[in-house]
Amino acid sequence: MTAIHGKNFVWIHFVRPTADEVLAIAKNYDLHPLVAEELTRPTFRPKVEQYDSHLYLVLHFPTYDAKDSNHGVEIDFIIGKNFFITTQYTDMPAFEDFLRACETDKRKAKQYMGGTGELLYHLLSHLFANALRELEIMDTHIAAMKSIIFKMPSRKFVEDISLLRREVLDFRRTIQPQQSVLESLEEEGKMFFGKEMRLYVTRIIGEYLRVWHILENHKETIEALQETNESLISLRTAEITKNLTIMAFVTFPLTLLASLFGMNAKSVPIVGSPHDFWIIIGIMSVGVAGMFAYFHHKKWL
Repeated sequence: MTAIHGKNFVWIHFVRPTADEVLAIAKNYDLHPLVAEELTRPTFRPKVEQYDSHLYLVLHFPTYDAKDSNHGVEIDFIIGKNFFITTQYTDMPAFEDFLRACETDKRKAKQYMGGTGELLYHLLSHLFANALRELEIMDTHIAAMKSIIFKMPSRKFVEDISLLRREVLDFRRTIQPQQSVLESLEEEGKMFFGKEMRLYVTRIIGEYLRVWHILENHKETIEALQETNESLISLRTAEITKNLTIMAFVTFPLTLLASLFGMNAKSVPIVGSPHDFWIIIGIMSVGVAGMFAYFHHKKWL
């Protein structure tokens, strides 16, 4: 447990709180029994609920790792007039950096902790800014895929772009429900904290929408890359099919001539005459050259 004192309130943070810790904090700050019950385990869905003496807010923030599956980190907020309680159940460096800054840097603590509503704004703003940085990392991977789409073997490209698409969809699935929760917070926060809180939440919604729009742009770019790759595969397949068809046209008459002249029958023209082997080879060569000239004339080669 970490406790940091701000202006007329205290910020208490728990990492994977135990049942005893939840019981103690619920008793000290008169938390609603339903809130206390939910603090003992992850909630898995974002929400905001208003009680007599506090707001209960649950949000999920995506973490992007190019080598691993994207996953959301849950942060629970319990906000009262003179207390600000947060809990997390998995590690999140961005949150921990903000907490450490408020704990060790007096200037930042004074800047961020003027009140519970102000702290909520600065903390959420920091976490959405971190989401933007993670999207920038994702953007570098997308840019790399753009540059190699015409160079990388199709199978490797399909594997990489599919992994990147999964990351984008996971990221999107984590933050998509946040907008309705933040809009509800805008109204309930106004009732609980006053008009100033609504201004803070309006700014947070703006930062959320910025993340969402960039994410949607990444999704559309990846879909375009997949369509381009599928078109390239179709072109390569058509080229291979064309080459195989040409080879079939070339080899069929050669096979036919070889079969005719190889028949075990009397009176086969040319066979048995002087230089018959070279005559047959010449006929085949002229036939092949003629077909290649025809294909070239038709621009099939």
